[in-house]
Amino acid sequence: MNAPPAPQCAGLLVTRPREQGIEIARRIVEAGGKAWLFPTIEIGALAPDPLQIRDTLAHVDWLIFISANAVQQGWPLVQPLPRQSRLAAVGRATAQRLMDVSHEPVLFPGEGADSEALLALPELTRMDGQKVVIVRGRGGREWLKQSLESRGAKVRYLECYERRLPQPELAVLDDALAGNAAISVQSAEALHNLWRLAGEPRQAVMRELTFLVPHPRVAEAALNLGILETHVTGAGEDALMDYWKNLKHRHHD
Repeated sequence: MNAPPAPQCAGLLVTRPREQGIEIARRIVEAGGKAWLFPTIEIGALAPDPLQIRDTLAHVDWLIFISANAVQQGWPLVQPLPRQSRLAAVGRATAQRLMDVSHEPVLFPGEGADSEALLALPELTRMDGQKVVIVRGRGGREWLKQSLESRGAKVRYLECYERRLPQPELAVLDDALAGNAAISVQSAEALHNLWRLAGEPRQAVMRELTFLVPHPRVAEAALNLGILETHVTGAGEDALMDYWKNLKHRHHD
């Protein structure tokens, strides 16, 4: 017999890297819910060769930061900032982190929080001969680099961290599943790691739960795993909190 829907979204399983997950978990608890922290990605700093960094940054026109992790790990590596360079970020939350540490103007999309939204901005339309450095983790989508190159830019990566599979605390996951938690995943990679860490019996349980994701791409990955209910919240902690609160109230009404 299925559990009644009322407790479905009273709590949230947070799968972000631990350092980021602690803050959203705190906000969930303050809002009267229960939070379970089950990181499915661990961030490990990389130490690129200083001479290689200097060569990468020489005469750079744009530094584009992909994520908050890219700001945290990459900003110390790009000091001192090349004089003629401008800063850009994929999404408002990353841009805010970058403005906080740089005290410089940052280009970012007002709507949307992905590479497509960033490249829709007029400042990046014509890139003939401009040198762009994308600050990111190891691996990931090539779309941004390829699109900038198609507009005439010369693009290099500064990869300053890597995403690893953490040691799972499966008792935390089991407690969240028993409590019919909603599940927040920030990326397809985080979702696939969750699936891998959980194993088949827990996967069957998770297919019946509510997933909150920031982007349609992640929703598509969830659908491919047979997850029945996925909601696209939009990017950022505030959007996730607002959606979770609405969902919680809707189930309790």
